[in-house]
Amino acid sequence: MYISVTSSVLLGLIIILVSAMFFRKESIKIYEGMETSLTRSALVNVDRNALQDLIIQTAQVVETIEDPVSMRNNNEAEYFAKFADIENSESYKAIWDKLNNTRRATISTAYCISLIYPERGYWVYVMDASDSTVQRCGELLFADFSDYKGNPGMDYLGNVTMSPTYGGVRTDGVAIYTDESRGIYSYLTADIPISTTQRNVRLFLLQSAIAAFMLSLLFSIGIFVCVNSVVVKPLNNMAGKAEDFVDMYEERFDTHQGTDIFKNIYHGDVKELNKLTDSLQSMEFEMNSYIEDINRLAGEKARISTELDIATKIQEATIPRNFADYNKYQQLEIYGDCKPAKEVGGDFYDFFMLDEDHLCIVMADVSGKGIPAALYMMVSKIAIQTRAEQGGTPSEILYYVNNRLSANNSVDMFVTVWLGILTLSTGHVIAANAGHEYPAVTDENGNYVLQKEKHSFVCGGMEGLRYKDNEFDIPAGGKIFLYTDGVAESTNKAQEFYGTRRMIDALNCCKDASPKDTVEYIQKSLAEFSNGADQFDDTTMLSILYKGKLPE
Repeated sequence: MYISVTSSVLLGLIIILVSAMFFRKESIKIYEGMETSLTRSALVNVDRNALQDLIIQTAQVVETIEDPVSMRNNNEAEYFAKFADIENSESYKAIWDKLNNTRRATISTAYCISLIYPERGYWVYVMDASDSTVQRCGELLFADFSDYKGNPGMDYLGNVTMSPTYGGVRTDGVAIYTDESRGIYSYLTADIPISTTQRNVRLFLLQSAIAAFMLSLLFSIGIFVCVNSVVVKPLNNMAGKAEDFVDMYEERFDTHQGTDIFKNIYHGDVKELNKLTDSLQSMEFEMNSYIEDINRLAGEKARISTELDIATKIQEATIPRNFADYNKYQQLEIYGDCKPAKEVGGDFYDFFMLDEDHLCIVMADVSGKGIPAALYMMVSKIAIQTRAEQGGTPSEILYYVNNRLSANNSVDMFVTVWLGILTLSTGHVIAANAGHEYPAVTDENGNYVLQKEKHSFVCGGMEGLRYKDNEFDIPAGGKIFLYTDGVAESTNKAQEFYGTRRMIDALNCCKDASPKDTVEYIQKSLAEFSNGADQFDDTTMLSILYKGKLPE
């Protein structure tokens, strides 16, 4: 309501102001035409030759004065004395009487005969036929005459001045004598009061303002009543139903029940409200469908969550945790850990005895994450262990595993594998690397270094590939640290990689630690580095301490 009234009032005021401007402009045009007619009529009763002589005489006197402005200001009596003969002449008085009588018979307040000097910026009075503030012959009047430069003899363009007696006065005139060779440009001007016009404009503004305000008020009240009935009340009803809709869903969400709140809420003629009603009904229908989907998905999610829990337990069961069982082998101490990025993952490690003197060690990383990687991990682990127990070198084992995984590999998955066979009696290791990370092995000084053997292609990528065996020895008291790329490629919030260089430095900080303490130290180092960043990939580590061969 407030906005409507304000807008109507502002619009009314703008219309009033624009109308007043046009009203005043047209009124001035009427006065301008009247003044031009009056000046031309006044000239009919005047002796033009005598008037011309007075103009020429006045111009001649002005030309005899070197600086009229300075003389008028500094020696007024001497200045006006130069024009006294003209002003006291009989022809001057006769013309003044005729113009003054003509003035009294019209609405004009003055008739003035003047000389304009555009280049000097002033005009000189020849005669002022009026009752009030009569200007003497020779009096100067300063004004902007730039429009008259280069166009002498044109009619005097009217202007409005303020008179203490008549108020606003409009002045217009016509050229009565022009002598370009002598620089004489003379005009007869008439003054007409326009106070009446100004009063009419003010009265018009006041009356129009009152009328506009009343009409705006009535119009606004009518609009308000109409809009309130047709739009506001239906919208308030919809808003109330919307609140009921929200409250009802908050109450019924747990029970997964639908609603029917917006049915038949509006049947009016406003198209926009009909569209809004249709939208609300569609929203309610979609929300009911959404509730049904939530109910169905909640059960599905619970089932999947249960299955993932079971899958996680199954996968954990396949990763060996029986480190204490290897205490009987006095040459060994083993510890490992696997942390999947999701509930289940594709990383795994494995270790098992092939016979009383040979330990098979496996570290592998399946491409991808989640359930697909976990399934592929199970297949890979079984294939590796099955083939390794049949005997052969690591390269022969990986050759078999690769062919098995590559056959009918419709999912285009693969696994990187580091497989080594440690001879407990000598510390000798034969290993093959199928695209996996380099192991970290301690040297004779007990420092960890990367064992950079030649990489071969991943398993599961292509059938028929051959793998190469690499051999090295672990000294008594030496260690081997195996890991997946989730360790080296762990990132912090600045997207910086942990890297193998940082991993080797951390290993050397705990080179005297047990395998369990070593794994836990690296995990702590990773946590400090990531500083709360999300784990992107599975991280798997296996640390083995070789104590040396048994004394004979």
